[in-house]
Amino acid sequence: MTTEGYNAYRTVGTTTADPVTLTTMLYDGALKALRRARMFAQQGETQRFFDETGRAHLIVGELLATLDMEQGGEIARTLSALYVYCMRCIIEARADNTAMLDEAERHITRITEAWKKATDELRTQAASGAAAEAVA
Repeated sequence: MTTEGYNAYRTVGTTTADPVTLTTMLYDGALKALRRARMFAQQGETQRFFDETGRAHLIVGELLATLDMEQGGEIARTLSALYVYCMRCIIEARADNTAMLDEAERHITRITEAWKKATDELRTQAASGAAAEAVA
């Protein structure tokens, strides 16, 4: 079975997505990598464990790099600290403390849920604003 079509679809999706969707994709990707890393650790598949923890670390690093520290205020500072902590947890997991994957996943899950709730509320508000303008 070929994956060329799927890979092309994924590439188009990521290159044409808006920043909100891209951030959501990063959160989902980090969680998926953390869960897969845990699974591979339990199965004793060391290389695949390292691949997935590396992937999770890179994704969280990308989330950290995209923070606007000048305009983001307290939220950006708090997220920055959480991302750095999660990256440290992933490194500790790679150094034979896989329980730290749970710690990183717990924090990323909380951030992801808050992000999705906030973006859903904003989209709902935008849709109702557009509907109100159409009526007026």
